[in-house]
Amino acid sequence: MKKLNPNIRIGEADSASDAIVRHYEAETALADDTALAEIMAEIRDLSAKITTAIKSDKVVSNLDEADSARDEAVKNLSTLLNGYAVLPAKKEQAAKLLAVFAKYGSDITRGSYEKESSDIESMLEDFAAADAAEAAKDLEGAADFIQEIRAAEDNFKAVRDSYKNATNSRGASATSLKKPLVNAVNKLVQYLNTMQLIGNKKYGSLITKCEREINDFNAGTKKNKQ
Repeated sequence: MKKLNPNIRIGEADSASDAIVRHYEAETALADDTALAEIMAEIRDLSAKITTAIKSDKVVSNLDEADSARDEAVKNLSTLLNGYAVLPAKKEQAAKLLAVFAKYGSDITRGSYEKESSDIESMLEDFAAADAAEAAKDLEGAADFIQEIRAAEDNFKAVRDSYKNATNSRGASATSLKKPLVNAVNKLVQYLNTMQLIGNKKYGSLITKCEREINDFNAGTKKNKQ
């Protein structure tokens, strides 16, 4: 049986190790092999850790996306109001809402996550004030865009909470865990190759399943590099 390619992608290394663990757990006849159990315990532990790390990395990506969404919502309202500001029939009402924007500056979306959230909340409070709310009613789309900012900010906060929870429980990065996980899988490969060499047939089923998984993932890795 060939070893797992060390150039395998992080997510695929996670999937490969998960599959190997499942196959091992199905082989109850091998439960009394303490040496094999020790190897599999290492694979199981590293596999669980890399799964958690991958999820944490995804949360970071989600946070960036949520921040971009609220930035876009703020930009959309600004563009709408500036468009109304050049129309004689609408410029007075637009000026009232643009005055709210002016309090927070054009760089509202360029501050830290916390600063932007604070500014957006304050800005939304100002938009909710009677005078501004009445002005928004007279400008088609303005109230909808203000609500879009509200929804985007609420979503950002929810994602931010998930990010903080993931960060608090985060251990090693997925990148740093891939090499030891691959090494642990390949330690298993060496062990199973030895069992096959000495003709121990009770390992045959596990060897066949693991070999198939590793060959499939190695083939995928080779294809990704082409």
